[in-house]
Amino acid sequence: MKRLGILSAAAFGLMMSAPVAFADDITISVVGPMTGQLATIGDQFKQGAQAAADAINAAGGVNGSQIKLDIEDDQCDPKQAVSVANRIVANGVKFVDGHACSGSS
Repeated sequence: MKRLGILSAAAFGLMMSAPVAFADDITISVVGPMTGQLATIGDQFKQGAQAAADAINAAGGVNGSQIKLDIEDDQCDPKQAVSVANRIVANGVKFVDGHACSGSS
């Protein structure tokens, strides 16, 4: 009986800690030409992503996690895009939206 009580307490503790484990933010990098000649496109990327993130977060997020955006400027330049990609990987971001120019993709 004592063992059952210990197991029950351990199971309860694990169940109560599970929501905390899944409560981390979900970071999505939004990459595009935020400056330069095609900055209008980058701004549209940013505004669309922000509207979607706001709607998802207002509805409770994804399994309790909030969407956080990481806005990056690739300037539609392949060299800048490589630098941005390296920064995204170094930061551990797993989701990317964007790239308006094929050379930057």
